[in-house]
Amino acid sequence: MSEYLHKSSFGPVTPKDFNKDYGDEGFMLENGRTLPALTIRYETYGALNAAADNAVWVCSPLTADAHAAGWYTPEDKKPGWWDELIGPGKAIDTDRFFVVCSNILGGCKGTTGPATVNPRTGKPYGSTFPTITIGDMVHAQKELADSLGIKEYYCVVGGSMGGFQAMKWAIYYPEQVKRIVVIASSPRFSSQALGFEVVARDVITQDPNFNGGDYYDQPQKPDVGLANARKLAHITYLSAIGMEKKFKRAQDQENRNHAITYSTPFDLTLPIESYLRYQGTKFVDRFDANSYLHIAHATDAFDLETEYGSIENAFKGIKAEVLNVNLSTDWLFPPHESRRITSALLNTGKTVTSLELDTQFGHDGFLIEVGELGKAVGRFLDSKIIPEAGTQAMPVFHDQDDFKLLGNLVKEGSHVLDLGCGGGELLSHLHKTKNVTGLGIEKNIKGILDCIENDVSVIQRDLDERGISDFKNGSFDYAIINRTIQEIRDPVALLNELLRVAKRAIVTFPNFGHWTTRGSLMLHGRMPKSKELPYEWYDTPNIRVLTLKDFYTLCNKEGLKIESIHYQNDHKVSKLLTALGFKTFGAEHVIAVVSKA
Repeated sequence: MSEYLHKSSFGPVTPKDFNKDYGDEGFMLENGRTLPALTIRYETYGALNAAADNAVWVCSPLTADAHAAGWYTPEDKKPGWWDELIGPGKAIDTDRFFVVCSNILGGCKGTTGPATVNPRTGKPYGSTFPTITIGDMVHAQKELADSLGIKEYYCVVGGSMGGFQAMKWAIYYPEQVKRIVVIASSPRFSSQALGFEVVARDVITQDPNFNGGDYYDQPQKPDVGLANARKLAHITYLSAIGMEKKFKRAQDQENRNHAITYSTPFDLTLPIESYLRYQGTKFVDRFDANSYLHIAHATDAFDLETEYGSIENAFKGIKAEVLNVNLSTDWLFPPHESRRITSALLNTGKTVTSLELDTQFGHDGFLIEVGELGKAVGRFLDSKIIPEAGTQAMPVFHDQDDFKLLGNLVKEGSHVLDLGCGGGELLSHLHKTKNVTGLGIEKNIKGILDCIENDVSVIQRDLDERGISDFKNGSFDYAIINRTIQEIRDPVALLNELLRVAKRAIVTFPNFGHWTTRGSLMLHGRMPKSKELPYEWYDTPNIRVLTLKDFYTLCNKEGLKIESIHYQNDHKVSKLLTALGFKTFGAEHVIAVVSKA
């Protein structure tokens, strides 16, 4: 087994076409209109197994196409747009999975769209092409999938608008879709993103050569409008940090690639000018203005909250496990919007793992930096992955005796929230021994990846920044906070939140009142170091130095009931002191079960 690596490309590949004539009945769209026929351009990688249940369906972003991996000819300058993620031994392993990617309905890369000839008229659809939805795109893809003999979808994967499609796949076909991966997406476009979309659409439709969408037989097409719309959209795909690094005003001439100038008196000859002009010109060569408008309209109209009454209602019937990935510098689909997907899934009792990838490339990060993304996707798909050296997070507890103690405190079949879960070892152990279901919360990306490796659902979150206020009351039987409460800025608020979302809290912490700690401070006059507190004063994560007596006082003040308390003592003296009743003096590590009084 090997960790996700950038191996050789899948190629060569050959695009294929699915064609179906629907006759008078037509292919029904969600607005009630019909298309007489469908053509869908697609590519496949790997082979469908005998059970027809190893399919991974890749949903393309707004202006991408079916060419997700491989090469057409050895002379191709670039492979498919997600070639680093799809292929033999890669995150989406084509030695194991049957991978399919198609051009979307309404597009211009071989799938039925506005530029397609309408069989009913013999002319391009143009302005008569009906408006389409994300749901229409998914239903069209399902037609293709049925023709390929796919019975069950191991996973549906999509980034950006592809994430919209992946969510619709899970909503429409819950019995067949077992997993989805949603990357850099959200339940809807934000108002800011919609504002950019409105301007981009207006730029195209107000081009003098647009002609109401019927320009296919005209000598001039709305190329200026389409190029300018692409420039505007491309800005939203980047980040302020990435743009500043790439397009500094003092950048050397050798870095001003693809320079295109308009020779106007207002040009500043800046790298960003030539870059955006290049992007606009390149886009006109490969895309159709009508297709852009129809696909953008479908994206803009996507709104799970409005369509279903709430995001929770939208996800109520899905059965798929979900991996939701957001990007730190994405302001087209900002992380706080993406997290609404996670919250809604949690509050409807679904299985979800969520993480945030740090990237300087903004929304385009999922297409550019696939290293950590590949590890997360590969482990979620249960590809042949083992953690690389140094990635294993420190276990929550350190030996089987510790696991046994927690197992004795947690009832069979309970639902458990583990805050600061590390690599998920505790939840994995409780699942195997006590049939426990659960969710971990961890802020370290390496711990997140190890949780996925251990088949533990996990949410990436800094408790000091976000807390758990979006969790429903009574969501869990137990909430475990292990060796973490002393690191929290507001432990009182967090403890009360734990007992809002769970019936009981299991709190573990190092006891600063332990005899070795007191003795060290008295003899050496320095901040004590021990097995439980192994840090120097300048690098310790512990901002609280609570003792067992402090914890009793806090619970009494807050009206909390300590149902049971246990001590983890390795030293013979510590065991003797606690046995004699000197608990605050003797306890090395405290494990308390707490509930509302």
